[in-house]
Amino acid sequence: MKQQHQKLLAGVYLDSQKAIIIRPAPDYEMGDYIIQDIFEADKHDRTGDQDSKNHARQSDLLKYFKSVAGLLLVYDEVYIFGPGNTQEQFKNHLKEDAQFKNKQFTIDSSEQLTEHLMIAKVRDFFQPQLSTVASAEKVHL
Repeated sequence: MKQQHQKLLAGVYLDSQKAIIIRPAPDYEMGDYIIQDIFEADKHDRTGDQDSKNHARQSDLLKYFKSVAGLLLVYDEVYIFGPGNTQEQFKNHLKEDAQFKNKQFTIDSSEQLTEHLMIAKVRDFFQPQLSTVASAEKVHL
C-alpha cells in the first residue's frame, strides 16, 4: 500500500519586528500546537537623509524575511497572520523564492495577540483540515 505524505503545517504570527512560528506538538493526534521559534528583527538606529533611511529599512526587512523564510522551508502549508500589512509583503517575498514554489500560504490579519491566543488561532485554522483528513483516513483503513 502506498504511504501518504503527511502535510507539515505551521502558523506564523508576523509583524515588522517579530515572527513566532507555531507548529503541531509532537503528540499531534491530540491537536495541540506549540511555539517552535521566536525570531526578532534586528533593530538599528539609522542616520542620514530620508532616502538612505528608507533604503536601510527595506534592506533590514529583506534580511528579516529571509531569516523567517529559512525557518519555514520544511513546511508544506503555512498560515501567516498578524497586524498591519507585513503578512502580504512576506507572502510576496515567499512567492519570489523558488524553494517555496509548491507550498501553500494563507494570510490573515489580526491584532496583537498573546502567545496562547496565537496558538489557538493556528489550531482553529488547521483544525477543520485535520478533521477532514482524519475522517478520510478512517474511511480508507
